[in-house]
Amino acid sequence: MRLHQAAEFRELKRRGKKFADAFFSLQVLANQGTQPRLGLSIATRIFGTAVARNRIKRLTRESFRLNQHELPPVDVTVSAREAAAKAPANDLRLSLDKHWKAIRTRC
Repeated sequence: MRLHQAAEFRELKRRGKKFADAFFSLQVLANQGTQPRLGLSIATRIFGTAVARNRIKRLTRESFRLNQHELPPVDVTVSAREAAAKAPANDLRLSLDKHWKAIRTRC
């Protein structure tokens, strides 16, 4: 349930609906499958160390795992913004939960 191909990321960037806040930017596009899929785009130049990037990835994957059963069949790419690097984990979880709720209501 993950996006792997560069073409999938490009298509989402080109045609996807954007959801954003201070911590994350999400691109969402309906897919032909029966379940949602997740793609992560965590920039090295923003987070620097692998420890910081992997922290954001773990939080995002876990949040997606907990909410995937309530999401429609969509492809979602999550890009973390600079503010997410220093934010507490609880603030990041709340932000992602807000995005999952927005996707459920608007898509």
